[in-house]
Amino acid sequence: MAVTSATQTAPVPPQNLDAEESVLGAMMLSPGAIAAVSEVLDSEGREFYREGHAKMYRAALALYAKGEPVDAITLVDELDERSDLEAVGGSARVHELAALVPASANARHYAQIVQETATLRGLIRAGGEISRLGWERPGETSELVDQAEQIVFDLSQQRATGEFSHIDQLLKESFERITALYELGVDVTGVPSGFRDLDRLTSGFQEGNLIIVAARPGMGKSALGLGIAANIAVRHSRPVGLFTLEMSKAEVTQRLMCGEAKVELHRLRTGRLASDDWPRLTAACDRLAKAPIYVDDTGSITLMEIRSKARRLKSKHPDLGVLLIDYLQLMTSGTSAENRVQEVSQISRSLKVLARDLDIPIIAMSQLSRAVEQRHDKRPILSDLRESGCLTGESRVYLPDEGVYRPIRDLVGKSGFRVLAVDDDNWRFEPRYVTRVFATGRKPVYHLKTRLGRTIRATGNHKFLTVSGWRRLDDMAPGMRLALPRHLPGPETRSMSDAELGLLGHLIGDGCTLPRHAIQYTSKDRDLAHLVASLATEVFGDAVRPRVVRERSWYQTYLPSAGRLTHGVRNPVAAWLDAMGAFGLRAPEKRVPELVFAQSTEGIATFLRHLWATDGCLRASRNGSYPVIRYDSSSERLAGDVQSLLLRLGVNAKRRAVPMPGNGRTGHRVDVTGNADIKRFVKTIGSVGKRKRAATREIGAFVDTSVPNTNRDIVPAELWRTL
Repeated sequence: MAVTSATQTAPVPPQNLDAEESVLGAMMLSPGAIAAVSEVLDSEGREFYREGHAKMYRAALALYAKGEPVDAITLVDELDERSDLEAVGGSARVHELAALVPASANARHYAQIVQETATLRGLIRAGGEISRLGWERPGETSELVDQAEQIVFDLSQQRATGEFSHIDQLLKESFERITALYELGVDVTGVPSGFRDLDRLTSGFQEGNLIIVAARPGMGKSALGLGIAANIAVRHSRPVGLFTLEMSKAEVTQRLMCGEAKVELHRLRTGRLASDDWPRLTAACDRLAKAPIYVDDTGSITLMEIRSKARRLKSKHPDLGVLLIDYLQLMTSGTSAENRVQEVSQISRSLKVLARDLDIPIIAMSQLSRAVEQRHDKRPILSDLRESGCLTGESRVYLPDEGVYRPIRDLVGKSGFRVLAVDDDNWRFEPRYVTRVFATGRKPVYHLKTRLGRTIRATGNHKFLTVSGWRRLDDMAPGMRLALPRHLPGPETRSMSDAELGLLGHLIGDGCTLPRHAIQYTSKDRDLAHLVASLATEVFGDAVRPRVVRERSWYQTYLPSAGRLTHGVRNPVAAWLDAMGAFGLRAPEKRVPELVFAQSTEGIATFLRHLWATDGCLRASRNGSYPVIRYDSSSERLAGDVQSLLLRLGVNAKRRAVPMPGNGRTGHRVDVTGNADIKRFVKTIGSVGKRKRAATREIGAFVDTSVPNTNRDIVPAELWRTL
């Protein structure tokens, strides 16, 4: 039996290399050809079948954008700079294309051929992807249908190009429209908002317009938008699409019900409705059920998703009255932008284009920046739509409900938690809920440092509160006074005992808790060494066997496990520290565990009292000098944590870098100065150990009888006339 074999060659996808070469050749011969081609083809050259042609196309557009001539020589140079010259076939290939083009005047026609073949390839690819969805079934059927629809929709997103229209035709169309409006004799020619004064000013929302409703948080933007939506849908029976990025569908529904029934929202949420509320609520629900209102609450929705869903809604309801988006700053473009300001601008432009394409008005809610609050004239201007400044990702945000700090990068995409915000009327902190945290890309930042050693990195447009009001960071200068917190509120609950907090303070300060090393504590003071042994026994009971050993002029407190440490069994002290993130840290890496920040003020005072017994200094007045209260550490993070914990107790300390003699490293010192802060430290924190307790008593006696030196923490002269 004879066996024959045949090889089947895969069909070549639709393409026209001659047209692609003609496009490139025309671009090198005529600047006018570049303009004509760029109106048809994508700026990335995705329509080209051969990648080398796409690389040449992108390089030519780059030269054109820089105002430089585009010819074979400059294109070769540009490709060489991009390291793409060899990939396209070398300089000989570029010169060959420049000589191949039949006629540069036909460049647009060549580009259209390239675009058409690309669309055909896209159809084949889309068909294959949709076929794969059917065969592999990677999800629910409804989801697969939606994915298939998205594949086709993406293919249909070709760049729309328009032609010039003669003014004669435009005048005829405009005159016919004016005549029709005159015959109707109505004041509202667009979509009515339902608010008479607003409709009188706008004549209704006009088709193809983008309307921005902007205000500061809490001013009622959402309430206004939902009121307009209800008026259009309920009283005029026009379909309305709502994209609510801030509220859920349930919350939107409740607000619509309350607005239509004239029932207080709080009573509806708590179920405490009066007897006369029920008939109004029932009637409102009946009207809303019949109203063509469509709600989408997709969080962080992209522009592409809004465009797709809006087109779908328009196809189902050709008489779509309006689209409402709440709100602009919560949207994402779905593309990479240099910064968030550019991204919001891109979103605004795209929404305007979408309004024109669908021939409907789009209403977008927007936040105003703080700039409007700093002017005597509170009326907003266009620049107020810009977003506020930004902080770097490592910036720590204080959460008063938890008492802890979180890097702002860890809060991105979250909402519903509280931070501290300044009340401009009384200059006091108040907890306020966060609606959203989002990343804004890479931007140049400034480094700000105060005299007390507090630091932050922020963009130039980020504003800080000064004596003269809110000022941009790039508009500030050394010597300006900033509003800083004197005290931070926090939780008043305890999850750690005094013994745990005391032991932790000693081990962070003078303990050795490295892996493969005995857990031990070192001190010059015998009473402190025995205190640590006692605290360990109180915390761990019979699980540890502390012992104090004198080694030369030092006392070592060893904290070994009472049991045998086999595989999977750890020293309980090590496991305890590890659970808090405090195990295995060398001196420059040490920090205060987050759990300590979550304690009450009493618990924080206990921790600091024992920590100060290690590397803290308490020195009474000598020969008339002022007392010294300071804490030194080789860890910058630990020094910053100590400063922050002191602030929870109302003690404003100064942090600074100091040289460490002998080892060439930089140390970090926290100083408590000023009569009021020293008194508060002595009264609230105090000390442990015989030596430091004696010094604390002397310090307390000195500040009680001394006259405060008002050279720090005073009311600035600029405020004397305003207070």
